[in-house]
Amino acid sequence: MMRKIILLFFSLLFIGIPTKGMAQVLQKTYPFVPHEDLKLRVYYNLGPIWVYAGNVELKTDTVTFNGIKSVQFTGTGYSLKKYAFIFKLEDYYRSITAIDGFKPLFYEKKTLEGGFYIHNIYHFHWDKKVVNVHTEATRHPEKDTVLPLRKTLYDVLSATYYLRILDTKSLVVGDTIPVPLIIDGKKTTYYIVYHGKGQMVYRKKHIPCNIYAAIMGSSTFFSDNDPLKVYVTADKNRYPIYVVANIIVGSVKVYLAPYDDYKPKRSSKRR
Repeated sequence: MMRKIILLFFSLLFIGIPTKGMAQVLQKTYPFVPHEDLKLRVYYNLGPIWVYAGNVELKTDTVTFNGIKSVQFTGTGYSLKKYAFIFKLEDYYRSITAIDGFKPLFYEKKTLEGGFYIHNIYHFHWDKKVVNVHTEATRHPEKDTVLPLRKTLYDVLSATYYLRILDTKSLVVGDTIPVPLIIDGKKTTYYIVYHGKGQMVYRKKHIPCNIYAAIMGSSTFFSDNDPLKVYVTADKNRYPIYVVANIIVGSVKVYLAPYDDYKPKRSSKRR
């Protein structure tokens, strides 16, 4: 269960900012540069009981990669130690993306979930129009493949941040947005629907948000009734403040921490 929660959290955080064909203009400055830390808490519900089950942390730093000025994104997800005897989860994601044009250059995923191991590495070669893909997993041998790179394509983390820096003024309620991704070595497309503006209310604090939903299709994990929604702050930072997913048994909620003061502290170090 936690494997799907963390994977979908990373891959669906980006639904906060639609793309209209991935052709909109980037902002001149990025809200997460040079450094940003986001900490989130994952809760699982079964009946009337809510359980604090795990954490997600997203970090950004500016780096130089193969001589290219870039942003490095790292994402970690892990279950709490007291639940490790039931299901141990340790997820690590890293993406390096060129600042100019915001194209992914490198991606790595390492996960250990319930004893099941996955390790993926992607090298994006935009000049050669190919992606070198390395995959390995428990019960699956190592495999190296080459995929064509003829159009826009993102890994999970680069998509997360790319879609936080696009212009959304033309967004209309009901818009459905395709987002091309490479996940576990395979190309796919996620579809997102804009549900309009709303507010998150917590301790009498009203936080303006844009609300989005994911089209999950037929699923043995998610409920057919509003399977997943994401609330993204309607400000210049566009933080993913709240995620709710209705699953077949119970539901999952993810909160940006601290939820009653949603603006995370920034690093004081200079770059």
